Amino acid sequence: MRLTFEPDDIDILQGIVEESSEHLRGIEEGILRLEADFDPETVDSVFRALHSVKGVAGLLDLTPIKDCAHCLESMLTDIRKGLYIPDSEITDLLLRGVDVLHLQLAEVVAQLQELQADPPQEPFALNIPDAGGKELAATVEEIRLRLTGQSQPEPDEEARPEQSPDFSYLLDQMLPDFIDETVEHLSSVEHYCVELEKHPQDPQILNSIMRSFHSIKGGAGVIASMRPDQGENDPVKLIRALTHAAETVLQSYLGQNQPLSESIVDLVLQAVDKVSALVKTLGEGGEPDPSTRDIIQRMEMAARCVSSRRNETEESMSTRPFLASNQLAAFINIANQALESIKGLLDTAREGYPVRTNRFRQYSRALKNLHSSARYLGFNELAEEAATQAQFVRTVTPERDVLTGSMLERLRAGFERLLYLLETKVAEVERIIEDVPLEYADKRLGEILVESGLASPSEVAMALSKQAVAREKQRETAEETRPVGEIAGQSVRVSQEKLDRLMNMIGELLISKNNILHLARKVSMEYNLPALSREVKAAAMEVARISDELQDAIMSARMIPLRVLFQRYPRTIRDISRKSGKQVDLVITGEDTELDKTVIEAINDPLVHMLRNAVDHGIEPPEERKALGKHPQGTISIRAYYQGGYVVIEISDDGRGLDPERIKQKAVEKGLVHPVHAQTMSPEDLYQFIFAPGFSTAQEVTELSGRGVGMDVVKNNIERLGGFIYVDSQPSAGTTFTLKIPLSMSIIQGLMVEALGQRFIIALDAIVETVKLPLAFIRSYKQKLVADIRGQIIPLIRLGQVLGIESPSDRNGVDQSEDGRVPIVVLDIDRVRVGLIVDRFQNQQEFVIKSLSEELAGLKVYSGATILGDGSVVLILNPVQLLQLHLTGS
Repeated sequence: MRLTFEPDDIDILQGIVEESSEHLRGIEEGILRLEADFDPETVDSVFRALHSVKGVAGLLDLTPIKDCAHCLESMLTDIRKGLYIPDSEITDLLLRGVDVLHLQLAEVVAQLQELQADPPQEPFALNIPDAGGKELAATVEEIRLRLTGQSQPEPDEEARPEQSPDFSYLLDQMLPDFIDETVEHLSSVEHYCVELEKHPQDPQILNSIMRSFHSIKGGAGVIASMRPDQGENDPVKLIRALTHAAETVLQSYLGQNQPLSESIVDLVLQAVDKVSALVKTLGEGGEPDPSTRDIIQRMEMAARCVSSRRNETEESMSTRPFLASNQLAAFINIANQALESIKGLLDTAREGYPVRTNRFRQYSRALKNLHSSARYLGFNELAEEAATQAQFVRTVTPERDVLTGSMLERLRAGFERLLYLLETKVAEVERIIEDVPLEYADKRLGEILVESGLASPSEVAMALSKQAVAREKQRETAEETRPVGEIAGQSVRVSQEKLDRLMNMIGELLISKNNILHLARKVSMEYNLPALSREVKAAAMEVARISDELQDAIMSARMIPLRVLFQRYPRTIRDISRKSGKQVDLVITGEDTELDKTVIEAINDPLVHMLRNAVDHGIEPPEERKALGKHPQGTISIRAYYQGGYVVIEISDDGRGLDPERIKQKAVEKGLVHPVHAQTMSPEDLYQFIFAPGFSTAQEVTELSGRGVGMDVVKNNIERLGGFIYVDSQPSAGTTFTLKIPLSMSIIQGLMVEALGQRFIIALDAIVETVKLPLAFIRSYKQKLVADIRGQIIPLIRLGQVLGIESPSDRNGVDQSEDGRVPIVVLDIDRVRVGLIVDRFQNQQEFVIKSLSEELAGLKVYSGATILGDGSVVLILNPVQLLQLHLTGS
């Protein structure tokens, strides 16, 4: 069956296919279970799945799919009532019906993939095959009648209207997905709007924005069809109206040389903000903003103004207007659909049966579409014939008149007449093209035919469109040989809670692996069974291999590209720069770098704060930049890349840079440093004061910044993730902030060390090297321990002392290991190298990070804890806070 849809229906169709496929997944197993062991719960499960397929197919009246699911549902209704028990015959029939549904859905999927590659702008048709559905329905009805003893219903009996399906359970599943997808599409729109201001006549950018709005509108349509009517203030209806209005405005600019004005871009961004607010209302409840309708009206007015200007331009053209080939292609498509619809109705018509209302309306609608489109293009003979037949059809009264032989004969003759007129018109144009002399070989055929008076512009365009349609038919025929159900790619949404649970299970598996390794050592050392120890260790290694693969798989599922985050920032920079009266260009690289989803959500606020500071504090006003010999437009760059087990994000600007003297002055004023000590501090040390709470060098407080609240929070948030933040600046050249963020917050590679009988773990990413130095290599300088390691003087920290676990008598010297050397872990902390003195090195392996209890959470020197194979708990050190504790003593 060939059904016609609007362009807006593509997303709805995609949702229907995905939802139906989900319901059919595993249904065969339930049907087979019915035959082996009858269970009412299994009957209900299969029934609900088929009922859901019928319901979602009914959203857009996908009749073949809906009818097939309905006939199977009817049989299961009988089984639920206890009218008969499923046997092998019924099982075979149910399985055959499921196969039919799979075939029908697979064909829809194949056609949708082609449409999504090149989204249509005009109504389109989908061919949903019967795939044996009618034959199946007849067989089902025959078996039902035989088993229940009912009689065949009379032809004129009216089917009892079905109740509207209940979609509340689907709505609960689909609404969160709709909200998430809408937020993603809005981020894309913001990004492309900023790009559109740079390239106002780029049709690809315009199309990208329209596709995002179109996707939101389609999703809102699906959600609206499942929700009870909530009146004009329904957030879903307002979202659909807003996105439709925005799409209409942008559509009016397509194909024109006129670029989008800044006011139109602002209007589109206002629409984005309103849709974002409506999505929030939809998720959290509340009343929509009354000003939403004002935005809709403004966008509708803007679209009318653009269309009006375009029409005036077209009317003022002195040349003879040529009919656009896409209009003729649309006409041929409409004509083919109308004639195929009429032919389908005539093929299934039966003499002596009453005229059904729905079939009568379908026939009349086909003739009306053919008449209006033919008259629009000036094909008067075809239009008059369609009008004559429509007038005859109007003399029939549905549900009262019966189809007679003479009536059917006249309708079939009319159909043949319409088909003949259409084919004759096309054949005339094709004949004209074939008769063109060879002397015109170097000219365009369309121009030759029109200039010679051999054809009108519409006839030439019609012939070309006919050829295109023929090629499309050939391609469709070739596609029919493709294996049914072949899908390019599939994806499924998984809740964050499920991924977190899987990650936790991986962590438990890792702990179990370490436990097995501990047992292997115990068997070897305490029981002197080296052979058994090797076997246990081999088993542990196999568990380790599997757990590593599982960990990689789950981690990759949690990772998303930073593009999701970065595409929000062009809008942010645009708004801030306009408020501050500055010109700023944002350059983004490395947006394909991936990071854990929870980490991405956590770093958004810090990044936004630093971008605001870069515009407000860093980039100078255009006049000041000109005076300094700079380009009036400043540049802010965001760069992301991998570095070991970290993702590095750099935020740079080419502005005025940090002023060390100004920072020094403010630090002394606030009592953060003694004036004498401040004079000896390097610029790099002074820059660290900007991370102090309440610190700001701004001379005035603006709407954007200057209150001294922010950079300390930024640093705390980054360090809470186990990351680091660095700052580098050159006066008058700009500032760069570098963020190092761990790829994973749940599992680390670490080195276990021992100090005063207690074990601790240090992340390998913070370790430069481990060394054992003779005691003679360690010196005391101004009551501080230092060591010469590879020609570099490095300050030393005694781990036991800084953690407060050593007694005063232990502080008089440095303990040596059994071989007379001192174990030192060289750390790189905030680009400062220090040596950590420990009693001994232990093993290096993977450790699962567990959160600390509330009592220990305030001890920032520990970033977490882990459970060893022997069941003991070991604390994980935070190197940044360890150095801070050593320097401040608190």
